[in-house]
Amino acid sequence: MAGIDVVVCGSLNMDLLGRVAALPQPGETVPGLKLNRLPGGKGLNQAVAAARMGAYTAMLGACADDTDGDTLRALLVAEGIDTRFVAVRETRRWPDAHTGLAMVWVAGDGENSIVVHGGANATLTPEEVRSALYAEAAAAKVAMAQLETPLETVAAFLEVSRAQGALTLLNTAPALPGSLPLLALADIVVLNETELAHYAQAPITAEGFVADAPSIETCMRLAQQLAAGLASSRGSVPTMVVTLGALGALTLCGEEVAHYPAPRVTPLDTTGAGDCFCGVLAAALAAELPLPAAVQRANRAAALAVGRTGAAPAMPRAQELADN
Repeated sequence: MAGIDVVVCGSLNMDLLGRVAALPQPGETVPGLKLNRLPGGKGLNQAVAAARMGAYTAMLGACADDTDGDTLRALLVAEGIDTRFVAVRETRRWPDAHTGLAMVWVAGDGENSIVVHGGANATLTPEEVRSALYAEAAAAKVAMAQLETPLETVAAFLEVSRAQGALTLLNTAPALPGSLPLLALADIVVLNETELAHYAQAPITAEGFVADAPSIETCMRLAQQLAAGLASSRGSVPTMVVTLGALGALTLCGEEVAHYPAPRVTPLDTTGAGDCFCGVLAAALAAELPLPAAVQRANRAAALAVGRTGAAPAMPRAQELADN
């Protein structure tokens, strides 16, 4: 992939985004306030975020030959993203491989709940990934994946990318059973506090938070606990970046822990904020910024994104960061 700064292996979804006053409780029906169809998917969101930072970005994934697939591919092209590695499934041959669909509910305070139907994303194979990566003589500078495509496909992507000399970055979203071994294949792992608790085997409350509160100190302790577990069981410990929402992010590199506060903002929609962070982080690392500067840049970008509606459309552009 000579000349490519960031290659993203991941999902392409159409988001059905509904706004509600408050997220429904189990068994509760609430009225919807507004409904939109917007492009999304963790892979697509991260690719758009990286491209808008000026990184030459390629997308590796799968969608269908349906209307949603056409819309998402057109968006990628409009954003200047290389789409030659996006496989298109023929729905007449793959009836279950519709373009990925996410149902997103956003409350008045900006919090959200999401249900994802993988569709074509679930059909991306290790063989397709290897073929795409070996199609070029040189690797991208940064290779990034998430967990909305099959785990064996993510493993192949990280293994081949690392062998080709790329900096490998794994966003552990969503945290899935059986995905722990993938952490050892990444140079940098990005987790939120709930994903961190999952891998560190910490108690989680019904609301999805670390049981003893998602504080900076708690997350630092859990990151160190996870690193120690990886070192003893697998021998390879990636640099960890833990996103903390309004609290910013922390990093664990070896034994060095650092915290980077986020700008104070009033969130409108937190959908895609983590994807924004990851995409901007990858672009900054491809531009050879040191990790502290890259994390601070990603924090600022995510703070802008949560003030907007939707996922991919909310990703800021490089000039906006320069102006803030």
